[in-house]
Amino acid sequence: MRLQRWMAMLVPMAVSLMVRGHMADYVVKEDVSVPHGWERRAPAPKSDLVPLSIALRTNSNERIVYALQRTSDPDSDEYLHHRTKEQVLDLLRPSKHTRTRVLRWLMEHGIEEKDISYNAAGDVLYFTTTVAEASELLGGAVFDMFERRDTGEQSVRTTKYAVPRSVAQHIDFVGGSTTYFPSIKAHRRIGEWLGLIDWDQVAAPMKNPPGVPDSCSVEHVTSLCLREFYGMHNYTPQSDHSHIGIAGYLGENANYNDLSLFLKHQRPDAWKGHATFDYVTLGGAHNVQNASKAGGEANLDVQTVEGIVWPMRTTYYLTGTEPPFKKDHFTTKNTNEPYLVFFEHMISLGDEELPQVLTTSYGDDEQTVPEPYARRACMMMAALGLRGTSVLFSSGDQGVGGVHKDDCVTNDRRHRPTFLPEFPASCPWVTTVGATYKFDPEVVTVKNYTFITSGGGFSNYFPRPFYQEHAVHKYLAVYQGDKDENMYNPLGRAYPDVAAQGSRFVIAQNGKFTLVSGTSASTPLFASIVALLNDARFAKGLPSLGFLNPLLYKRLAGTSGLHDVVSGSAIGCGGKTGFEAQSGWDPVTGLGTPYFPALRDQVLAL
Repeated sequence: MRLQRWMAMLVPMAVSLMVRGHMADYVVKEDVSVPHGWERRAPAPKSDLVPLSIALRTNSNERIVYALQRTSDPDSDEYLHHRTKEQVLDLLRPSKHTRTRVLRWLMEHGIEEKDISYNAAGDVLYFTTTVAEASELLGGAVFDMFERRDTGEQSVRTTKYAVPRSVAQHIDFVGGSTTYFPSIKAHRRIGEWLGLIDWDQVAAPMKNPPGVPDSCSVEHVTSLCLREFYGMHNYTPQSDHSHIGIAGYLGENANYNDLSLFLKHQRPDAWKGHATFDYVTLGGAHNVQNASKAGGEANLDVQTVEGIVWPMRTTYYLTGTEPPFKKDHFTTKNTNEPYLVFFEHMISLGDEELPQVLTTSYGDDEQTVPEPYARRACMMMAALGLRGTSVLFSSGDQGVGGVHKDDCVTNDRRHRPTFLPEFPASCPWVTTVGATYKFDPEVVTVKNYTFITSGGGFSNYFPRPFYQEHAVHKYLAVYQGDKDENMYNPLGRAYPDVAAQGSRFVIAQNGKFTLVSGTSASTPLFASIVALLNDARFAKGLPSLGFLNPLLYKRLAGTSGLHDVVSGSAIGCGGKTGFEAQSGWDPVTGLGTPYFPALRDQVLAL
């Protein structure tokens, strides 16, 4: 009897030790929250099929960055010697050992090589398996049926998974039916809407001081004002090769009828010329042209660009799905954008199809994006720069962080006070754009008038890159000593790099005119100027400018091509002053705002 009792105690202990021993051989790769708008309904049937993807770890990051530095540094003898698609794909490919080791692991779990496909670079594997097999593959991951509240749509997902320790070093993360959820409607969009207006309110000319066009009003900023103020009004694109791309996410549909209304009033020559744009959908997104489904962010981006670059080719890319997400106090809903889906597509494009400029008006709190995901996305942006594409992102509209003081805390167990840097603005291989308003002089946007504060700060993920070492060190040397020293990482990548007008743009939305402010306005504006600079170079037989930042910091800073903004601050975190604008580079407006004629002369002389 005593022996039976001992046996009864030993069996569960042995099972427990076996389970613990089994899990000791696994490494948890992700543990995320359920996105806002979704509810866990029931365990997923074990026989259900689920798609999975595995992002292989590569040593391409160092190779890509080294090559990018060589081709983007104006002091390099390889300056602007961009790489082809095939050359970049070769740099991105994982090692044979990594691929073999991961394939062996998959085959040990019944996944046959013939059932696996790859992306263009071969660093992401795609396959389909059952829920039961996926759970076994991923360390006992629990797959459930989740339902989207507003549509009733159902998806099988897990929010936590692990991989064997023996392959963990070869894998960045597992996607597909793990932590990727289809996009939801509610989101925190960069930009602030200010209400409807009549066109008659806008059309009357102003009487402005010298240097400010009479087409400009601080109350409502038109495309003509922007073209005249920044000196683009007398330039017409010349090259058929010129191409600018606009990235869209979260179901933001760009509307053709709204563009027509915008151009009819603000760019009549383009309207008469039947200006339009190409529309590409990715990741399950759809081109919906119902007026009520028109996306304000998408319309702002497309109309701002078309109003400046017509008749240049313009493409709007709308990407669906959602990536991994970790909650913080300021971002409580899953609104992170699926950057990898988009950038994988862009890297796969042929050299003739890839735009030379890409503008994106979205961003997330950096700490809400899992670091491996952020690093992979940032590397892909560097790869596009290596191919000669200028990638621009908005810096955010909340200054140094959230609306309230309580928003500005770390999303770990310590919850310590911190500024909230944005990603992808914090990626060192993109050009990040802040926002200004007024004209004589331009100053940092402020909430009490523009309803947004230009974002700026320092990354906690990425170290300070080579090209901005001197400029940032100079700023920090005079930034009020140790002010807020525990709120940010002074050694991190600093942003923004530049700025432009971002207040009270007049756009067409759902058949009416409205005003909008934000770095979501300044970014497509600055990107359009870059597209015109490329066009001027193409007309002379010169290559695109590619990754801009070394050129900006080493050659254009302090010249007539960039106007220094010295007034204003990045207020955030419940009214905290944050970083301040000053002479030279600052983490509010970067190196300043553009003047096209001077920039054109400078880039044609390279």
